[in-house]
Amino acid sequence: MGLFSFGKKQPSDKPAQTAAEAAASDVFVAQPDKAARFFDHAKTSFQTGNFEYALMLFAKGLRFDPHNTAKHDDAWKVAAALKKSGGKPATKENLKELEGPSPVDKFVQAEYIWWRDPLNIDSMLRMMDLAAKAGMIDFATLMAPRFLDILRAQGKQTKAMWLKAKASFAALDCWDQALTSLKEAQQLDPTDTALSDQLREVTARHALKQGGYDKAPGTDGGLRSNIKDAAKQQALQDAGAIAASEESEARNLERARKDYSDNPMSADAVQKLGTLLRRKATAEAEEEAYSIFMQGFERLNEYRFKMLAGEIRIMQLRRVRDTAQRQLEKNPEDATAKAEFDRIRLEFLALEGRELREKQRNYPTDRSIKAELGRVEFELGNYEDAMAAFQSCKDEAKLRIMATHMLGRCFAASGWHGEAIGEYREALQSLGAGEADRELPVKYDLMCSLMELARAEKNANHAREAGDICSAIVRRDISYRDIRAKRKEIDTLLKETPG
Repeated sequence: MGLFSFGKKQPSDKPAQTAAEAAASDVFVAQPDKAARFFDHAKTSFQTGNFEYALMLFAKGLRFDPHNTAKHDDAWKVAAALKKSGGKPATKENLKELEGPSPVDKFVQAEYIWWRDPLNIDSMLRMMDLAAKAGMIDFATLMAPRFLDILRAQGKQTKAMWLKAKASFAALDCWDQALTSLKEAQQLDPTDTALSDQLREVTARHALKQGGYDKAPGTDGGLRSNIKDAAKQQALQDAGAIAASEESEARNLERARKDYSDNPMSADAVQKLGTLLRRKATAEAEEEAYSIFMQGFERLNEYRFKMLAGEIRIMQLRRVRDTAQRQLEKNPEDATAKAEFDRIRLEFLALEGRELREKQRNYPTDRSIKAELGRVEFELGNYEDAMAAFQSCKDEAKLRIMATHMLGRCFAASGWHGEAIGEYREALQSLGAGEADRELPVKYDLMCSLMELARAEKNANHAREAGDICSAIVRRDISYRDIRAKRKEIDTLLKETPG
């Protein structure tokens, strides 16, 4: 048999250990020499335009050397070329060639499925989950920003999609992307108070990861190595993968510094160095990234760099705000802590507002910016400005329900409950399949406005409708917000309202 017998799966294609090795350890042992044969032939196949075959070869090679991040990157480029040329999803026959019992086998097979259909979110999220089970932290570090770009490119984005993505990123220790996913979910449903609790938790995990505080003193694997003896070997594997990733990041940063020094007028050099510095998430690196982005803006007059610099300031002040909030939560009766939190919160919202208004001037057709600005204006109590922002977003399909709901909240906060009720009803009518998670917040706000209108107009019909909605919420989730108290409040209102 020749050196490159790649047509059908051969016994030697499987990255198996000997029985003695398997008995001694469950740890995957990479075989880069065997993998190199497949990678070399994959490169040749790619150069000759045989993209499907090249991807199969990359997959077979990665089963022997899954932590070779450069080859995952090469395979992604082939997948992009195949997609552009009109490639089709993987067939059952393709998948049979990549079957195997180990977590690495299952991960590589899932990655191959995703390569063949790279915009398929379900395939991507499943592959990410299997990557976590296989301990592919180095792979995740490389690919997480691309996963996020693919999620953002989806025509229809739902809170459920972003929450699934958050869970997948968290399983891969990609806390930056997990935090971003959670924020996207919150933007789609800003009334979901449970998301705020998750946001605090994920923000804390992100800060721990970036600051290195998740590692226990005197250990390489951090807290994970202290959980169970059975997890020690996996923790060591993960630690090795993280160390390799950190070394790779250091080399990338060194190259980016040199490129920027050699080409200070290159927008790509500014973008790359600033992004890598920001990703380090230390105080010194963030300040340097801010300086790099601002210099890029001043030299090249490209607003995106000023926007990126502004995002760093927002991120820094958000951490200060979250710290103040945690202090207040420890002692809610502390007047000093409350005053400090309120001051920092307003300062943070003011900064967010300034940055978003400037973004809107530079990207006037981007309605997602207007929606975010509307949220900030609402939190600041600038209801008329918030109304204008949300009204301009109602024609955007992915923003329609959120904008309509928030417009109703603006009317309600201004005391215009009749108009608020109209917006809430419109939002409920616009809900589609798979959007049930948005229904309760809108119904709750509709109930509250009906109660206020019943009081103002002495109208029993509004009170009864509020009672019907309250009853429906109780039957669905009796722990939802303060629904039990609202039930009693409506009972009293019905007794006091004639008719």
